[in-house]
Amino acid sequence: MEKFPTSKVRRSTEAFLEIGFKLTGVYITYLAFNFCGEFLFEGEFNSDTLFSLLMLPALYVLKTAHVIVSPYFVKVRMSETEVESRTGILTQRLDKLNLKTVENIEVVTTLGGRLFKYSTIYLYAHGSWVRLPFLKNPDQIKLKIEAKLNTINGN
Repeated sequence: MEKFPTSKVRRSTEAFLEIGFKLTGVYITYLAFNFCGEFLFEGEFNSDTLFSLLMLPALYVLKTAHVIVSPYFVKVRMSETEVESRTGILTQRLDKLNLKTVENIEVVTTLGGRLFKYSTIYLYAHGSWVRLPFLKNPDQIKLKIEAKLNTINGN
């Protein structure tokens, strides 16, 4: 089976920055509401309540922090007849798709992916699909998959 290289450090950096921006947004919201509260209510405003209300969105953002390390646990391989993706840290997920059933290929590239040259490829078949995350050189990999599809389908 041919292994496809995945972007680990760059994707982790992008995920870290994304979470940082979200937390910064929550903090700016706290500062804005705190300023408005002190302006409107003068000395009677208690910022502790506001702080506790904005802890929930911050915790919600931090709940997704596993995406920072998840790229280190991705393996993508392709054989002559199928493609497989193994993902997961504690619970691993093995996703396989027979190449002769593939009907569509979709390449999804984030802003960080465009900067760092990686993408996620989705292969769709009737009734199923497989996600090949954080692939380096996605255009070359897409061409390899299309070449295999042409070989399998006899085109």
